[in-house]
Amino acid sequence: MTTRRMTPPRGPVIPSMEATKAVNFHRKDALVVSTSSALREWSQVSERRDLDIDLSDCMDRAPAVGLGLALAQPEGKVLVLDCDSTLRTNLGGLATIGESNPENLVHFVFDDVSSASTSGLPIRELDNLDLAQIALSSGYAKAYEFDKLEEFLIGLEDVMRQIGPVFVRVKVFRDGEPPPFPERTMAQGWAEVRENLSAAKKERAGEPE
Repeated sequence: MTTRRMTPPRGPVIPSMEATKAVNFHRKDALVVSTSSALREWSQVSERRDLDIDLSDCMDRAPAVGLGLALAQPEGKVLVLDCDSTLRTNLGGLATIGESNPENLVHFVFDDVSSASTSGLPIRELDNLDLAQIALSSGYAKAYEFDKLEEFLIGLEDVMRQIGPVFVRVKVFRDGEPPPFPERTMAQGWAEVRENLSAAKKERAGEPE
């Protein structure tokens, strides 16, 4: 099999898998909603798959699913791992999140300069969108942008402490063949997360499982 090679990026950029590992290091017990290329990589590194929501279908709905979980589980952190290409198809979702004001939501967008999800073809006019500014204008409490791994590793500590909703744009580069989508179905993933949350709720209430 021939390995697909993308054109090397110009300027600062973070290898996408390293960015994904950094989020995993800081996630603790947060629920994580991931989609598209972010899902492929996240399923390879996540150490709490029982707290992961995989969106292999309806890929542009990750922010909406994350919002619902954040409102339903206000006591815990919810992370959304989104992609620039999927977010572009549903920018209106940013306004819904801003208006709903979930304080426990962190929305990561992996801005892929290699355009791996579209076979290396850049999406027309996407570079002209200031996603962080759009998020702030939509009502997000704070927005961050990172293009260097060391700064991202350090900055994540501050990101996770903030009162949300928080928007984080991470400039990444993908090379070679992408990892496969996870084998479990969306329904199986949802069932596992529901069971975990139900058990945790009973434990907090002192009820027997």
